[in-house]
Amino acid sequence: MVIYSTLISIASVMFIVEKYIPYPVPAGKWGFSNFVVLFAAINLGIIPAIIVGALKSIIGSIFTGTIFTPTFFMGFFGIIVAGLVEGALSKTKFFGYFGLSFLGMLFNNLTQVYVGSFLISSNAIFSFLPVMIVLGSISSIANAFLAKKMEEVLYENNFGIKFSKKN
Repeated sequence: MVIYSTLISIASVMFIVEKYIPYPVPAGKWGFSNFVVLFAAINLGIIPAIIVGALKSIIGSIFTGTIFTPTFFMGFFGIIVAGLVEGALSKTKFFGYFGLSFLGMLFNNLTQVYVGSFLISSNAIFSFLPVMIVLGSISSIANAFLAKKMEEVLYENNFGIKFSKKN
């Protein structure tokens, strides 16, 4: 419970902070809070990644005043799919942090534009997808680095809690 609470807290704070970092696509965000979901997917599994992703989206949206808006639903379903993909593919041991982060970003962005097109009843939102993927690639590199660093710090220091790497 302590691990979940800590991860959700870190991700929620990052979610709130990143709202104030300028992003070139309307109503978009860099997605830096997703590094915690990536960490959870690799080190804890699919279900913890989905729980962390869902709760950081809900808590962050409550604090930023965007709960139940179209951007909330786009981000919420996007991170659920990303956590699912990252968690499932991490079991293959084929992809490292950077590969999983990139694939998570790709599925997150695809899900977001599909949900957005459904919500606004228009395919015009797909015109943002190339820009979202280019900018998301930058975020995916940063997220992979942060998730890997978080793993190193937690395993090196143990922080007084029982934290064992999943097999």
